[in-house]
Amino acid sequence: MTKRGKETILITGGNGFTGRHACRYFAGQGFHVVSMARSVSDENHEIQKEICELTNAEETSKLIQRIKPAYVLHLAGQSNAGESWSQPVTYMESNVMATLFLLEAIRKHSPSCKVVITGSILQYPIKEESLPPHPYSLSKTLQVFASKSWANYYDLNIVIAKPTNLIGPGPSTGVCSILAKRVAKFEKTGNNEVLTNMDLQAKRIFLDVRDAVRAYHQLFIIGGQGREYDVSFGTEASVGEVAFILSSMSNVDFYVPDEKQAIKFPLQLMSGSKELNCTSSITLEQSLADTLDYFRNL
Repeated sequence: MTKRGKETILITGGNGFTGRHACRYFAGQGFHVVSMARSVSDENHEIQKEICELTNAEETSKLIQRIKPAYVLHLAGQSNAGESWSQPVTYMESNVMATLFLLEAIRKHSPSCKVVITGSILQYPIKEESLPPHPYSLSKTLQVFASKSWANYYDLNIVIAKPTNLIGPGPSTGVCSILAKRVAKFEKTGNNEVLTNMDLQAKRIFLDVRDAVRAYHQLFIIGGQGREYDVSFGTEASVGEVAFILSSMSNVDFYVPDEKQAIKFPLQLMSGSKELNCTSSITLEQSLADTLDYFRNL
């Protein structure tokens, strides 16, 4: 289904952190965007919204049959490694079975559709001698393995994106958002508290979600069927560096244990996949500033 001749892109998990940015981006690129979620969001009033439970095969099939998308960006799923220990089956349903129900619906009703599935840097190589470290990793490993198998079995144009730690404004539960939320809270309450007791030396590659969405768009254009692509360009920084940057943006004094030992400027830029030819357009500092402003305005 098209709207005024526009190509239709279905974005699953449209209410989520990445989904909201993706809906805005692709609408701005001239696509007819259909946002699929379990409930309707108040954001993006100009975007078509569809309520659908992806773990319901019949419901998913009917939606794909009705809208017949040219593209699907599959963002929906569960992504909390800690929570997955107490709800392992839920993670299998949300990340594995829901993906298979979606791919089956596409196979039957829109087989020429190009699909980008967001895997995870925590997915694990499938080897007999080793197991994924937690149920979340297992679910993403099986999701990717099943998706690549469906691409091979049924000649579906499926591409796997493996993003690193995505940050930026919005309802994220990542480390940068946790810290930014604390800064915003302390500013409102006037409390002078410990900003974080996390491991300040722990390093991660941080990528602004808006740059990740642009990379996903590129994968719709150049991504090879059944291929995996690392979306890992961005900035490598420690938790301590993130804490320092956020605290420097506030007029509230924070106590960060061993702060000086954690700061190792300059920050290291990461090039990521050469095939994507992507670079960060949003610096870590700008991304953190936007994240902090988001929580300040809640």
